[in-house]
Amino acid sequence: MAAIDEFLKLQMIQKLELSFSNARELRSRAEMLPSGLSWKCQTITLIHPTKSLIHLFWRDPVECLESLFSNPLFHDKLDFIPRQVYTMAAWLLRVYSEWLTGNSAWDMQSQFPRGATILGTMLSSDKTNITTMTGARIAHPLLLSLTNIHMRTCTKLSSKAFMLTALLPIPKYLHPNQWMHGMLEEHLIHECLLIVLKPLMIVAEVGIMMSDPVGNVRHCFAPLAAYIVDTPEAAMLTITVDPDDLEAYFEACAEHQLNGVHAPFWQGFLHADPSIFLMPEPLHHWHKEFYDHDLQWCLKVVGAWEVDFRFSILQPITGYCHFAGGISKLKKVTGRVHQDIQHYIIGLISSVAPCHFVTVIRALMDVQYLAQCPAPNDDLLSSINRYLLTFHEHKDIIMTLGARMGGKKPIDNWFIPKLELLQSITSSMRKVGALIQWSADVTEHVHVSEIKDPARRTNNNDYDPQICRHLDREEKLRCFAIATTLKSHPESHDLCYDAPEEEERELDNTDYDEREPLDPWTALLEEMNHTCITTNYFSKAKKLATLGHKERLYPPRTFIGSTTAIHLNYNLSRSGVKLEDISIDYNIPDLHGMLSNFLQCDARD
Repeated sequence: MAAIDEFLKLQMIQKLELSFSNARELRSRAEMLPSGLSWKCQTITLIHPTKSLIHLFWRDPVECLESLFSNPLFHDKLDFIPRQVYTMAAWLLRVYSEWLTGNSAWDMQSQFPRGATILGTMLSSDKTNITTMTGARIAHPLLLSLTNIHMRTCTKLSSKAFMLTALLPIPKYLHPNQWMHGMLEEHLIHECLLIVLKPLMIVAEVGIMMSDPVGNVRHCFAPLAAYIVDTPEAAMLTITVDPDDLEAYFEACAEHQLNGVHAPFWQGFLHADPSIFLMPEPLHHWHKEFYDHDLQWCLKVVGAWEVDFRFSILQPITGYCHFAGGISKLKKVTGRVHQDIQHYIIGLISSVAPCHFVTVIRALMDVQYLAQCPAPNDDLLSSINRYLLTFHEHKDIIMTLGARMGGKKPIDNWFIPKLELLQSITSSMRKVGALIQWSADVTEHVHVSEIKDPARRTNNNDYDPQICRHLDREEKLRCFAIATTLKSHPESHDLCYDAPEEEERELDNTDYDEREPLDPWTALLEEMNHTCITTNYFSKAKKLATLGHKERLYPPRTFIGSTTAIHLNYNLSRSGVKLEDISIDYNIPDLHGMLSNFLQCDARD
């Protein structure tokens, strides 16, 4: 607020004669806008004492779902009817992409009234750090989205397809037994989820009338379609036992690795099956499995020093991380680093590791790469099963080489939860569509806009209510911007756009990514979300080639060489460098002669 006040005191800003003169007045103007979804605060009473009162901040998930479903910017980004997609007219090769193309949505549709619309609910919860150096505060957000939104839109961060529905409490218990704290927290999470999701359970059973983005009223049911969580939270949500005495039962839970939850939240959901909505998740289950197990086996078999050396001498490539110091001592490794290591690992170990060991690692890598396909078909699913079978046929080599190590001694079992989840990839794809759309990469980035950015604008005290207040104000401004923008574009209300026949034929021969948005509301979505559009340098070079000699820039910055499009930056990445140094660094011995020829040709033109 102090920065805003300082900015408003500038002489050039004061000449604008704004209706506010300081940050407090600006916020008061924002509070006058029509309110959006209201936040609720509920105090949770517990049997076991905690250091402070437990407050649950949440808002109605049905209202969140309705807000997403009626958002005018998603009018052409929604599907309503389950379908089965085949690549052949004989219905031999089925394709699984969106959630509505899977068997789960297809089976649900037959159990609801005729003409009903299924709105699949997608949930996501994962703890995230608010502060690291001061207090180490942690938030546990519950995000909600709609599976009917197209995969390409939902996974795009700027689309705002995820909404913060609740801030789950993270209490500090005073119980003397430290091991009890985890189980008590898991009980509390299920209790809070029951409170937050109760309105959604009613809608999943009896339905509700909702208006879609173009004003059509539909009878909608909202079953639980997907829950994006990491491995520990997935175990917390599925294992259920009825404890009579928590103190006596704790020892039995520890022995059998149970969490003791006797009332899981999903019991109240109609058509909610944890074996379906808790599907394998790419970030925590595939990439993390590779780093925690596959890579550690490689380091043990090949040797950490040898692997680090081979990574350090790799040629740096734009767009890929270069590991100049190796990878064996990396800390705070992100999912992007996991993927960068996967790009190189097979080639680096193929010449030094035993053949059967390379076969095992490559089989797992093939599974993970194929499983990320956005539109897998039955042939691809068969390939995944085949590579999994190859792994199981040769996995004994890992035990033989002593690569399966614990802290100090070898491990003689295959009790790896992430590895076991790989077995359910094909069955999950057939039920819920492509698994890449359920990746936590998107929700992890949503934590920045929904939790971390609002937390930075607080006074570092009582984060939860201030985060809710900030998001409420931000939502008011966003809704106001949508309304005023649509009002100022009268042509955007006409959704019935008919493309001429010539234009339709042209679109049929155009790649999907190259099509220009024809609908005004679609263009408005791109404009308001500040969506980054990837430039097609092939088409750009072709357009430049059609220009006349006078209109064409010389020398050309964008051109095509065989199958490669080249675009030269206007601003140099390195400046003030001698030609001799460039010739040596980039191994261009004839740079002087070629540059001289170029300057002579340029002088003649």
